[in-house]
Amino acid sequence: MAGKRVLAAAVLAAACAAGLSAQWREEAAGIVSKGGNFPALATMIEGAYGGLPEGEKADAAALLAFCASKNGDARTEARWIIEFFEVGRAADSGFVFLDFGGQATLAGYLNEWRAKYPWIREIALIKGDRDEIIIPEGVLPLAVQISSPAFFKFFEGDEVIKAGALQPGFNVIGLDANALFRESRRRIYALEVKSGPLILKKEFNLDVTVSWPLAPKPKPEPPPKVGKLARLLGTPDPPAPPPAPKIREYQLDLYAGGDLLMSSRKTETIKPLVLGLAPSNNPAFLRPDWNIKRNDPWANPQFNSFSILDAIGIVGGLLKDLFKKKPGEPEAPRIQTVQALTLDFKFKDADANPLEMRVEMKLDTQARPVARYGL
Repeated sequence: MAGKRVLAAAVLAAACAAGLSAQWREEAAGIVSKGGNFPALATMIEGAYGGLPEGEKADAAALLAFCASKNGDARTEARWIIEFFEVGRAADSGFVFLDFGGQATLAGYLNEWRAKYPWIREIALIKGDRDEIIIPEGVLPLAVQISSPAFFKFFEGDEVIKAGALQPGFNVIGLDANALFRESRRRIYALEVKSGPLILKKEFNLDVTVSWPLAPKPKPEPPPKVGKLARLLGTPDPPAPPPAPKIREYQLDLYAGGDLLMSSRKTETIKPLVLGLAPSNNPAFLRPDWNIKRNDPWANPQFNSFSILDAIGIVGGLLKDLFKKKPGEPEAPRIQTVQALTLDFKFKDADANPLEMRVEMKLDTQARPVARYGL
């Protein structure tokens, strides 16, 4: 009996939803085609909005924005346009329930917003198709996909660390990898974009975990081979024994009138000076380090000739080229945008012992931006 009641309730709810869906669509079709009572239409759709199926909310939000535009209410229009893009993902049905005139009117209205709405489609990390490490000049690139041109501010916490303009499509914002990879911690960022009076601010977290596995102990060097066979194989003879220390003797005699009054003798052993320094293979005399010393005045200028701002521009152009498919290449791009990324760095310490550092990063982006309308 209880099962029948639940089933009956479900059927009744579905029937109500279907009736609600048909009601607002029919009323919208009549008012939009005749240019009638838009305030009444907005009130009706807004009251029904919470109970509409998810597939219809994009159409309803677009119509509510259109009604607010007709009513001259810019702030309410911006509210529902944000709902259309950020929640409905701009996935309208084409408004097939309207006549051809109504469809054309709504399509023209939304196309105007598509040309100026700064919809941040994605904020992501970048990896190569074979897990290559893409950190040129110590810059960790963040990919930002946006639908239209906009001015931006990039915040770390409450501090603005970058600002400029974003172009439609793929953009790169560079972070200092040296600062990020020093320790494990969570960093809070925000990207604020502005197009006209509309300002959107999207927050995201970047979790960075840095781990240092224990380095393997260096293997002892094998003793050099000696003898005729070793020389034939190209192995040199062992080094010659150190030279014997030199012995110097000093004697002081004191004479008076040809007679020896006093004599003194001193013996000194002189050992050759051995520093024990191996020849350096580091022409810049820099301590081996995974950091890129962009700002240190003693760094080698041949290898550190770009500022971080120049490097970001170069990286942006490079990554845009990598996203493009060249003739004869497979469909898969050479780089990918991801929300999580693991990087393994292999290098040597000052004693030439092999070391490995692992950096794990994860982005957590806020689903919906904070919005405001007006200066």
